[in-house]
This record gives sequence, structure tokens and C-alpha cells, in this order.
Amino acid sequence: MPEIQILPEEVISRIAAGEVIERPASVLKELLENAVDAGAAKITIDIKKAGKKLIRVHDDGGGMGPEDLKLCVGRHATSKLRAFEDLDSISTFGFRGEALYSIFAVSRMTLTSFKPGTETGHSVSGEGGRIISEISTPPVKGTTVEVADLFFNTPARLKFLKSEPSERAQLIRTVEEAALADLNIGFTLTIDGAEAFSLPPGGDDFWAALNERAAVIFGRNVYQGLIKMEGRNPAVSVYGLISRPDSLSATRVNQHFFVNKRPVSSRVLKLALYRGYDTLRGGRHPACALFLDLKPSDFDVNIHPQKKDVKFAAENEIFKKVSGDVYTEILKRQTASVNLEGSHEPAAQYSSSPPSSLIPHPSPLPAEALFTPDTLRLEPASRENDETPNWYTPPVSYLGQIARSYLLFESGGGLLVMDQHAAQERILFEKYLEELSKGATKVQPLMLPVSVEMPRSQIETVLKWKDWLNKAGFEIERFGTTTMLLHSTPALFYFTPEALSEFLGYLAEVLGEPEKAAEDLKRNIVAMMACKKSVKAHDFIKTQEALRLIEDLKTAKDSFHCPHGRPTLFYISRSEIARKFQRTTPV
Repeated sequence: MPEIQILPEEVISRIAAGEVIERPASVLKELLENAVDAGAAKITIDIKKAGKKLIRVHDDGGGMGPEDLKLCVGRHATSKLRAFEDLDSISTFGFRGEALYSIFAVSRMTLTSFKPGTETGHSVSGEGGRIISEISTPPVKGTTVEVADLFFNTPARLKFLKSEPSERAQLIRTVEEAALADLNIGFTLTIDGAEAFSLPPGGDDFWAALNERAAVIFGRNVYQGLIKMEGRNPAVSVYGLISRPDSLSATRVNQHFFVNKRPVSSRVLKLALYRGYDTLRGGRHPACALFLDLKPSDFDVNIHPQKKDVKFAAENEIFKKVSGDVYTEILKRQTASVNLEGSHEPAAQYSSSPPSSLIPHPSPLPAEALFTPDTLRLEPASRENDETPNWYTPPVSYLGQIARSYLLFESGGGLLVMDQHAAQERILFEKYLEELSKGATKVQPLMLPVSVEMPRSQIETVLKWKDWLNKAGFEIERFGTTTMLLHSTPALFYFTPEALSEFLGYLAEVLGEPEKAAEDLKRNIVAMMACKKSVKAHDFIKTQEALRLIEDLKTAKDSFHCPHGRPTLFYISRSEIARKFQRTTPV
């Protein structure tokens, strides 16, 4: 067995950096937390080459003297703690004393600061954790941290960074969260010399400031669907903005949670949010900027090196408080809506208290699960050699529509029931997939471009897919800081601004790097497109349209399932119908 040895300081520093500094956004998060702790009223951020070339953060806070400047880049150097017991009452963001030490270990860094009461400012600079120079600087209020050439001495880490649009999106998301977290601080973000946004400090009116920032950060489409909620008490307060039940999104990307102004990722809070939406169904998601205020001793952010997660001392109580407050607000809005309409029906069939358990989204069942044993004689899902499926037995006649959702046909003396939405999804899906695979997508230019407002971080993510989307028939471009323009679509589809917003939001949440995306992921994208264009439930279908639908479906490779896996139809044979009426032989 090899001898045990103490690791060199250089190795220790890089290991520590690996725990704290995952990507450029991790650096920015730590620097912003330090700036907030310094009492800044305004923070200016400059980003170059998605943070790999430069991340510069300037704040107008309290500043540091020359000795503190040198100390702050050492390991476990902090002004926030003096004893272990202080962890139970921590109220600042950066307290571990690891951030600057870890950043310095894997970059070329310069810190410049001026402490009021001194004659000049001071600056220290170095690389790889070693201070190379110290100089005096003009007395400019606050502190500036410049992090250049991130991971220059750890090429393996640099190699695993994602594309510039991906890293840029994460950087923007970090600033968006910080700006929502503390409304009294002004934020200006510049990326590669262009101003991304500038948010002035909010005033004394919290709700006015929150609404002003939410309108910029969420984008107009999402923001217009948000409502105020507030549930305060001495132990824990829950307040902020949440989606109306009729303004849910296709993605989770617009969910922001804050505990004592700290942006956090918490499974408890996410589940509690969904619990509050009692009737939530169909893969829809609420947006939120949800704030919790509680005693520092009631939660712990020290469970993750990057302080991403949070653990509550009383998770069940937090869960009940958040879910109950969200539920109460939704119920109140529903009741008010019903009263305004003059209806005496109960509001959305809500009970008087939140449901006792989460209701998971239903997963698609195979078509066979819906058939009785007698009807399992249907053929397999896919067909060969263009043969006609055996559910289609001419002559086929259209009988009518039920609930404006299901189409009834007579086929071979039996009853064929078709889900009109699922059937057209399948048809459009296969037609478009064939066009796409052949590189012959038919495109419909728009007379006027469709504009969609989105958070800047989402726009960066979508733009990664611009070239692929263009080949797929979607010509998109950025317009301003928070708007995307659509100039053309595949000829098979028509997108309203609302549907386009959902589609682009879907891309922003679920997609990775275009060059690394598997074909099945791209297939899911196509399925999403088909869903947006398809005939919906409750649309009236004319006789000729119904007959056209069944003729198209019979030629599909998989006529039994929509692209998401739901059944498109089921068949009740003549003999099954006869048995229902206790006949011994079919009519």
C-alpha cells in the first residue's frame, strides 16, 4: 500500500475549486453574493466570451483595505463567522470562505477595492492562486473583481464546459435570480460589449418593484399571467407572484424560489407549489417568484458546496405552509371569478383544504391496455408493405361526433371510436418527420413576423438551436433584449404567439447541445410541433373532414398511437356488441 502523504497546496486548491466552481455561472453567483454582502446599492457585471475570457463584477459597497484584500483570497477566509455556533444565525450569503480562494486557483484574477477613510484604493492580482502584484489605485468606491481566463490551468475542466450560448444562458439566469432576490439593488449586465439589461434599484414599495422586475425578467407573456399571493406570520412568511390556473406554461423554467432573499433549488418548495394547484393536469407548470422569510436557525444552506440546495429544520411544516398558502390564493381567485360570472356552481370543484397527496401526471398507456380481450385481435402498432390495418374494413361510414372530441365510424359492422386530436397528431407527426428526414421541409413565410417575449436567459438557450430550427422550417431571430421574431414555419403548422411562446419555452428547458442531441430527442421536438397544430378536443368536425382523417390515419406507420404514446382509436367488434345485448350471434 502506498505511503500516505499530505497533498500539495496547489492540488488542494484545485480540488476545492472543483467543489465550488463548476462553470462560469458558479463564479458569477459567488461574486454577486459577496457584492450583496458588501452592502452594494448598484452592481455592474461585464461578461466576455460567455465568462471564459472575463467576468467582471463591480459593486459600490463598503470596500476593503490592503490587508483584507490579501486575506480574502486565502482559504477559509471570511468576515461572516467567528465560531461554529455562528452557523445557526448566519444571515449573509458568502460565509464559507471558499469562493475567492477557489476562483483564484483556476483563473487570472484581480481585486481592486477602496475602503472609506483611507487615502487610496488598493489592488492585488495573480494567477493560479498566487499573488503576483500589489499596487495602489484611485479611491473609487466599492470593489471590483476581474476573473480572466477561467480554467486556464485546468484544461480538462475547460473542455467540459458547454457551448457559449449555453454558458451565457446560465450567466444571465444567475443575474436574473439575483435581481429578483434583492429589489433594492440595481443591476446592469453587459455581454460582449452590448447591454443586456439595466435594472434600477426599486423603491420602498416592494410589490411595485417586484412587478417591475418580473415584467422584464419573465417577459410579457408569462408576467401577464402572474398574480400576487401573500401569507405572512411570525414563524414563516410566504409571498410573491404565482401563475393563475389558466396561465400555466409548458415548462418549469420560470420558477424561482428564494429563502431569506437567497435563490435556492428546493424539491420541498417545488412539490409544495404543485400541491397548491389542486386541479393541475396535463403537463402544465406554474411560473413563480416565491419568497420565504424565516429565522436563520430554521434552515441550513451549508449542505452543498455551492449553496444551491437548502434543508429546512421542519420540512413538513414548510411544505404545508407553502402549499396551503398557494392553494388558498388559487381558491380565492377561482371563487372571485365564479362570482363575477354570476354562477352558483362551486369553483373548479375545490375542496375546503389542500389535497392529501400529490397527483402525478398520468403516463401514456399502450393502446392494448384499453382493449377488452375480444378486441385484441388488432394488428401490431407498425405496418409493413403498406397493407391496410385490420381495424379498417370497408365500407367505412361516419356516424358522428361525441363531446366534440371523439369520432364514431362503422367499420366491418363494428364500432370504431377515434380521438380526433390524437389521430391528427399522429398524421401530422409522420408527414412532417418524413419531410424533415428527406431535407425537404415545406416552409410557409409569414407576411408579418410573430413576436414572442421571453426571459433573456431562455432566448440564449433557444438561439443555440437556430441553425437546426431553420432547417426544420422555423426562421427565428433575436429582436431587442427579450423578444424573438418568427419569420416562417413549416407549411404543415400554424403557430399563434401563445403556442410559439410555449414551444420556444419547451426548447429552452429540455434541450441540451444541438450537436449532441439524440435523434429521439429531436423526435420529441417534432411531436411537440404536431401537438400545437392538431385539431383540438371540442373542435367541430365536418363529415368530409372526419372521413379524410380516417383515410389519412389508415396509411400511418403507427395508426394506434399519437406521438406521445396515447391511443388514437379503439374498435368494438360486431360479436362484442352482440354480447352486450345478450345475443348469441352477431347481427
